[in-house]
Amino acid sequence: MAYLSGLANILIRDSDSRRCSRRGAWFFLALIVLLASPCHASEWQSVLNTSDGIQIFEKESGDSGLIEFRGNGVVEAPLPLVATVIFNTDRRREWIKGLAESRILRLDGKDDYIEYDHIDMPIFFEDRDFVSRIQIHFDRSGKELVFHYQPSDDPSAPHTGYLRGEMLNMTFHLSSIEHDTKTRVDAEFLCDPKGWIPKWLVNYFLKDWPKITFRNLRKEVLRSDISVDSRFSDLLKAGDDQRK
Repeated sequence: MAYLSGLANILIRDSDSRRCSRRGAWFFLALIVLLASPCHASEWQSVLNTSDGIQIFEKESGDSGLIEFRGNGVVEAPLPLVATVIFNTDRRREWIKGLAESRILRLDGKDDYIEYDHIDMPIFFEDRDFVSRIQIHFDRSGKELVFHYQPSDDPSAPHTGYLRGEMLNMTFHLSSIEHDTKTRVDAEFLCDPKGWIPKWLVNYFLKDWPKITFRNLRKEVLRSDISVDSRFSDLLKAGDDQRK
């Protein structure tokens, strides 16, 4: 920045010597500051509103060529039940398309754990697997819960013959609504499967992720054989207690 300030002063002095107007000097100064400012990250762009109330967005992820996808909508089930379905790796294959295996490798307390996922890829493509650290954030007073996935090289991860990708970001933001009878879900997804697959093809395969995931999640929470996990069962009650 010192170099840029010095360059601006030279431009101003030079403009004075040439009897340019003060406005011209400030124009050059503003131009330098503009060029020196960091580029803003891509913003979310709305791409689809489905007939069943799912809003889908996307944005470019830096210079990687990957597209980050986002969807939000309402799931007609209480927040503890929705959180249980997302957390339960034993049943994850029933509502996540292409998932061949999912399991928790290690729990680091109640709100932090390492997860392993194996994705069954289409024919002609090598299967991928992912190791992620998931952190659960609670806002009891606001009746909100967030699952946040990031890549991990945890030593507990199995050694496999699959190509290991990175779950750069997967976030489920749950908000309790309508007197705790329903849940608004805002989900983001950015994945790098690695390997030789062109980025445009990765984006093509993943563009329907928000829509398919939401619809499958809505079906899964209606199953009668799901019991709410104890770590989530008192979440809404705790929020009510804090409001008193």
